[in-house]
Amino acid sequence: MKEEYVNAFLTPAMLVWGMELDVALDFTGAEAVANEYTTDRLTTVIGINGDLKGNVLYEMSEETALLVAGRMMGENITKLDEMAMSAIGELANMITGNAATELSSYDYRCDLTPPVIIKPTNATVFTPESPQILASFSSEFGQLSVRICLTESLVRSGNDRRGAGGGHISGGILAGDHELLLPSLKL
Repeated sequence: MKEEYVNAFLTPAMLVWGMELDVALDFTGAEAVANEYTTDRLTTVIGINGDLKGNVLYEMSEETALLVAGRMMGENITKLDEMAMSAIGELANMITGNAATELSSYDYRCDLTPPVIIKPTNATVFTPESPQILASFSSEFGQLSVRICLTESLVRSGNDRRGAGGGHISGGILAGDHELLLPSLKL
């Protein structure tokens, strides 16, 4: 995985967390990890299609999620209901959107899927993209882990890889004049 893929998520994570929650988020490290793991943490998954394909997974404890959702909603939250989960998904969406903007500066066009949230139940999560890079952060609200699993698409949207024919591909493989859409999320 290229360094710019990972770096594109580090600053947005810290900036969005700080702006939305008014709490500092500190980067504590990154490492390559297996693409299958079991978690008891709330996990928000956002798929990425376009010039890059894969998933980004945001993990936090239920306690951290309650604090995050409460701050975003401006009230004390004691249960992860639909509104609280929506707030958690929106935070992940904002971070990923900012990262996609950063990736566009490297000429990678990325389309995002809506967030999918997995509640903590010792779920086993598998992503076909390998390896994952696990970026770890800490704040007074608790830990945030961001698993980045992205690969470059075989066909990029720019004319540099497709020739003068042009066209726009979003998350699929071009077959003749047809696009075969492939799902980006496999759990």
